[in-house]
Amino acid sequence: MVWLTQRWRDEYLMWEPRAYNNLTVLRIPASKIWLPDTVLYNTRQSNNDQLMTVETLTIVKSDGSVDWSAPLTMISECSINVYYYPFDQQECALKMGSWQHDRKFIDYLDGTADSATEQRNGEWDTTSIKAHSNIKVYSCCPDKEYPDVTFTINISRKPLFYVVNLIVPCVMISMMSVLEFILPCNSGEKVSLGITVLLSLTVFMLVIAENMPATSDNIPVLARYYIITIFLVSFSTVMTVLVLSLHHRRSPVPRWVRHVFLRVLSSMLCMRVESSKNSTGSLYDRPTGPAGVHSTGIHFELISNNESLSASATDYALKEETLLGSGDICNDLDSGGLHGRSGGTTGLGAGGGGRGNGRGDSGGGHRQYSWKDRSFRDIQNNVKFLASRYADRDQDEQITSDWQNVARVVDRFFLIIYIVCVILMDVVMVLQVN
Repeated sequence: MVWLTQRWRDEYLMWEPRAYNNLTVLRIPASKIWLPDTVLYNTRQSNNDQLMTVETLTIVKSDGSVDWSAPLTMISECSINVYYYPFDQQECALKMGSWQHDRKFIDYLDGTADSATEQRNGEWDTTSIKAHSNIKVYSCCPDKEYPDVTFTINISRKPLFYVVNLIVPCVMISMMSVLEFILPCNSGEKVSLGITVLLSLTVFMLVIAENMPATSDNIPVLARYYIITIFLVSFSTVMTVLVLSLHHRRSPVPRWVRHVFLRVLSSMLCMRVESSKNSTGSLYDRPTGPAGVHSTGIHFELISNNESLSASATDYALKEETLLGSGDICNDLDSGGLHGRSGGTTGLGAGGGGRGNGRGDSGGGHRQYSWKDRSFRDIQNNVKFLASRYADRDQDEQITSDWQNVARVVDRFFLIIYIVCVILMDVVMVLQVN
């Protein structure tokens, strides 16, 4: 609302004060005298005769001067620039002039604007108001000059409301996405956290779209900030999915992956990663066939089935004595020997428990096996099975550990990239606003 004051001289309203008991001032309703047809050119209202219909009193002096003030609510067009929203400053012009009379009948001098009685607004601050008169010749009437007075109002938006309710929550939510990289992969909530942050930013983006003027001339800085933040959070969610994919892999880790991620990149990121590579090579690079199976440092040399079971049992017992440092098996073998089922014996030696090389047979062409031979054969198969199982388990655990270490390194690398992008985005946005 504005108070519009117009002053003019009407020679038909002049009188001699002495003839009327020294009466110098009269207050007459505006509808009883002539009024200038001043209108707002850039109005948004369909009815533009508001000044002509307002019911107020005019102050008429004896010399014919008329002073007319009226409170008006004006709705005008104003081109706005929302690029710096909500830190924007707008300039609006109110162009006022006569609708029918040219300069010969009505001339508008330079007006004045007074903001002393301005009522404070919670969203806008009025920085300046300027008024200047113009003379314009329209193409319809080239022989006439039409004067007007243009009031230029400069206003700036108060950004505190938007900073507290839109910018600060966005910054905090974007920082919450950093926890997406810190959260362990085994927690099962990394992707859920990223999607939750993304949905929160989308809700705030809808709030901004409702409060922001609908224009396609410029994209506001705040909208750009939200768009870039949503893009970064979406990218962080994609990176989290990639990290989880690496974390749960079970195929052997290629050598170049171990070299690049577990050696080079981990040292650059100051991460301590346990590598499966030692002096003899990777655990799952060693042979695990019949020639040798190993498990956590204890090697079991399996026996070929082509050898005789008695000799195999003897050699196996001797190897066990050598590897494990126990002579119980050998003493047991020396005390009794191995006996065949029919007639012949298959022993380790004769008399006194000494070890010999003689291997008895039943005299026939077909070999007979004792219960000890079968027992050693079962023990051999069981040990072979257990050794293979332990070797496979250790290999799977080592593969899983290597992939988890690769996932940790990649997760840390993505975290650094995300933090750098967020800092650069904040710096660029601040520089654009300033």
